[in-house]
Amino acid sequence: MNDIGTQGFRLLFTLLILGISVSPAFAYLDPGTGSILLQVLLGGVAGLALAGKLFWRKLLTLVGVRKEGDFVEDRGGDVDARDRK
Repeated sequence: MNDIGTQGFRLLFTLLILGISVSPAFAYLDPGTGSILLQVLLGGVAGLALAGKLFWRKLLTLVGVRKEGDFVEDRGGDVDARDRK
């Protein structure tokens, strides 16, 4: 009878042995690699910013800054009820 802890230990031990026994690759990283890494980083930041913009109302409600009734639908967009004139 194997429980999850024993299986996890076996997997960790196997990965450790494989990680120690691997020979170095001596791979070449050209200047384009840095550019790609920068693109991935900036793309991730842009994705997080877009997700934050899309879910801003839900995020404020979840954090407790605003209540459900503080937002009013106006022309398809969310408008803060306190800012309406």
